[in-house]
Amino acid sequence: MLSEIVEEGDDIDETRHFSEFVDPSNAPPDEYRPPAPPPPSGGKKSPPPSSGSPSTAENLKTFSEVDTLLLYNKKRDVKTIIRENDWPIRHSIRGKLWPKLCHGHSTEKTTIEEPSFYWELVNQLFGNTELPDKIVQLPQFVEMEHRHTFFLNKKGVKVADRVVCVLGFSCPDITYSPMVYPIAALLLHYMTEEQCYSCLATLVACKSPVFLHQTKLLHEVTWRTVMHITKKHVKSAAATLSRHCPTSRAERIYTDWIWWVLHNLPFNHVVRVMDCYLNEGIKVLYRVAMAILLLFHKNSASWTKDIAESGVDSALAKFANQIPVGPRKLLRVCFGIRGLSSAYIFRVFTKTEMTLKARSNVMSNSRQLIRSRSSPKPR
Repeated sequence: MLSEIVEEGDDIDETRHFSEFVDPSNAPPDEYRPPAPPPPSGGKKSPPPSSGSPSTAENLKTFSEVDTLLLYNKKRDVKTIIRENDWPIRHSIRGKLWPKLCHGHSTEKTTIEEPSFYWELVNQLFGNTELPDKIVQLPQFVEMEHRHTFFLNKKGVKVADRVVCVLGFSCPDITYSPMVYPIAALLLHYMTEEQCYSCLATLVACKSPVFLHQTKLLHEVTWRTVMHITKKHVKSAAATLSRHCPTSRAERIYTDWIWWVLHNLPFNHVVRVMDCYLNEGIKVLYRVAMAILLLFHKNSASWTKDIAESGVDSALAKFANQIPVGPRKLLRVCFGIRGLSSAYIFRVFTKTEMTLKARSNVMSNSRQLIRSRSSPKPR
């Protein structure tokens, strides 16, 4: 009885904070205030930016309420709550909710590791558990260009490096996964180092839903999947990209789809996207990327000058960074796109993967044939 009272009190008195790895003074305020959009070239007034109507503290669900629904396997209710509850970025619920969501995807084959297991791996890899003073060599699956640390302090960056190194050590099958580092950095804003590793390991191992792709082939399949479903389900947005650049270049713009979300969007939006991503998987990121394109299309009149001067890809990245809607509105747009069931996305993904594999096999066979013809015949 006493434990129930304490737990309930923890929810009522939840403070707003980050983990010890974050410099809170550099983090943005809880409420997102969109910048004023550039004036449209046609002379029409742009609609005023909207931060959305944030949930009041009284209406926000507590961790105990979400945890109870998870306990009774009320997945649909949990999904609705996470999508609609606009918890501020400093809300401490994520310190409990994010690990709970991640570990909810573990199976019998992917058991949740004890904290001691992580430190055993650290000892094996580094020889001790002290944070290294020198810069460590990150695994090859990390893209240094996208080593996004958000608002981690110096210690937090070192911890993120170490967690990703240990993950690479324990999961040698990962050959290319640039999403891993920014996801690790985001997790460390709200949890301990051991929890971060455990969550990452669970996300890597989980196959349904998928969270992280781990090869260059699958990385290409993802952006081609985003391109395909965008052209089919938000045709106007896809047409805006095509109108401002050749077809071949328009395709290449989609290669940066994940960075529109994890790098260009304001931190307030990224955190709310992560809430949903950790519950539903990578399909959330697909939807958010499409929502960014859709909003860019609707506001394109204000970005004509940027498109002409810097190109549509640069203008799109800048638009995402200065997005004229708040996190709540962005999520409503992304989840309002119809026809994007998990089964449908899986079919598109699988078909794209098979096409790329077949193309790779044809090219490989052609190279072998050329080599065999060019090699000297034995006398």
